[in-house]
Amino acid sequence: MSINLQRPIVPAITLQMIDGKTRLLGIPKQKVQVVITLPNIEDFNEQLSDAIEFFKDRADAFIITSSCIDSCKKVVEKFDLKNNLITMEYKEFSKIFKMLDENNNLKKSLMIIDTNCQITHKDIL
Repeated sequence: MSINLQRPIVPAITLQMIDGKTRLLGIPKQKVQVVITLPNIEDFNEQLSDAIEFFKDRADAFIITSSCIDSCKKVVEKFDLKNNLITMEYKEFSKIFKMLDENNNLKKSLMIIDTNCQITHKDIL
């Protein structure tokens, strides 16, 4: 592992997923971590589902949303997703990574964290 001092290092945070279990974000892993923030979980679509499935052996995906649990469960069912993919714990995450807009709403974004826990890509969509 070599660290690039030009890239920010991600602080480790614990997220409770909608299945009630916790997952750690920002710890060294053998896979990259892909974080998608969706203010409205109903924006999740077939293309995102296909991408997560295609890269599942190389990337751990996290979807962070401010949507309600019922909407999250509908998306899980519709796209046959794992319950440990989605979290509604956006507040701490959005403070750490500056993902709130001027009205304190979650921004839609994509972030890729490499195996060294460094942000290699961050895009506000």
